[in-house]
Amino acid sequence: MKLLLVVSALDLQKPFGATPVLWQLFKGLYEIGVELIIVPYAGHSVDSLWWRTYPNPTLTESGLFSSVQSFVKSRGLDIGKGTITPRLAQSITEPKWRKHVKQILEKEIDVDAVLLVGVPLNHLQSLPLMIQKDFSIPVFFYDVDLPTSLPENKGFSFNYYLNSNLTDFAGLIVTSEGSIPRLQELGAEKIDTVHFGVDPEIYSPIQTSQITDIFFYGNGSPDREENFEMMMRAPSQILSENSFLISGRNMPDDIGNCRLEASLKFSMLRKMCSQSKINLNLPRKSHASVYGTSTVRPFELASLGCCVVSAPYEGLEEWFEIGKEMFRVSTAEESIELYKSLLDNAEERTRMGQAARARVIKEHTHRHRAEQLLGIIKKAM
Repeated sequence: MKLLLVVSALDLQKPFGATPVLWQLFKGLYEIGVELIIVPYAGHSVDSLWWRTYPNPTLTESGLFSSVQSFVKSRGLDIGKGTITPRLAQSITEPKWRKHVKQILEKEIDVDAVLLVGVPLNHLQSLPLMIQKDFSIPVFFYDVDLPTSLPENKGFSFNYYLNSNLTDFAGLIVTSEGSIPRLQELGAEKIDTVHFGVDPEIYSPIQTSQITDIFFYGNGSPDREENFEMMMRAPSQILSENSFLISGRNMPDDIGNCRLEASLKFSMLRKMCSQSKINLNLPRKSHASVYGTSTVRPFELASLGCCVVSAPYEGLEEWFEIGKEMFRVSTAEESIELYKSLLDNAEERTRMGQAARARVIKEHTHRHRAEQLLGIIKKAM
């Protein structure tokens, strides 16, 4: 099987949260024998041991837009979520993408399917139909940003379902089961689910002293305020003798008795999590309230063998057994009592972490997800 992928980004320096987990998925596809050709929609191409790339045909345009977008955002506006940006993209960048993809497919004569991953659909509106018409190759869209990407939520950077035609795709692949009915309303006919997974070799525990009691890592406090108050700020004031550590960007001004460190580089995450007795999963409310919306953090922490305590999360029990492989709390009082109990019981923390990692290895690795994805593509061909 040979796939051409157009992805949101490959450059880990870009502020796209899904890029590391996509690297792992692509590595999983390589490991099961898939040949991958990847073109990034934003930023530079990055070759690896597991795929080869073609350059971004609109590198200059995407860089210019990113600079303008940052400037406008600093003034409280967002030009990426209205109708102007798609119209500009369709007239300026889309023709370059059609030409570029056509040249790739003419050169790579044995591509079996094309997969668009996390790209703004209304910027490339005519691309799927052109591929299917000119090359008779099925085109799929993998949305890794649901439910934020839905039109009413306007997306992280772009409102990319706005005026897009979902019937042009052989199928949609999503990470949010609860978002499927809304996508059907938007015209999607064939929808499958492939949740996030992780490479257990990358996310493997390391032997180190546990010097932090409670640790949370994440980027951005908006939509996490209630969970942050319940599981970090309020407990840190009651359990003042315990150490509460936060790492990430755009954290609240009032963090109670927590200590704040600069946002971690990806390579340091494993060490910091392994050094913490309890690791927290504080999903955004908009994700956690939509059933079966996978986010990467629970899988990362579980694969690292961490003792994980999660905020309320609809569907978490589909992936981990609550009380055996992961804990879940719903009030500050529950958080405090559970922290006390776990901090006094190293054996229980170790047992929970081992059970969580075993569940990942059994069901939630990057190769599991790669096999699911490949199965969906083969079935539709």
